[in-house]
Amino acid sequence: MARKKHRGRFQAQGDGLEESESWNQDEPLTKKGGLSLLNKLKSKLSSKDRKMREQQFEDAERFIKGVKGGIRSPERKTFQDRKTKDVRVDIEVWSGFAFVAITFLILVLLWKML
Repeated sequence: MARKKHRGRFQAQGDGLEESESWNQDEPLTKKGGLSLLNKLKSKLSSKDRKMREQQFEDAERFIKGVKGGIRSPERKTFQDRKTKDVRVDIEVWSGFAFVAITFLILVLLWKML
């Protein structure tokens, strides 16, 4: 797969688990797209592993929803269990932008067309 301008990954790790969901695309990842990938990652986990990371997934979702104007790479945000420090959910933006509002993306596309 060729590298695109906007890339990154969501990960669920700790307690023997390492599962991820990544993106690699020409346009910035929208908030809606980010939430969809986060939910896709969550659906890959067993009910036990989901339960162990319930708070971390909620924190990651709140973070994505709260981003104003998108975030620029490189950026890494970790949401970990305060007790174990091992069980966690990570958001990594390797290149480009992520979590832009869809209206921003539409404006960028219209600007490119001019």
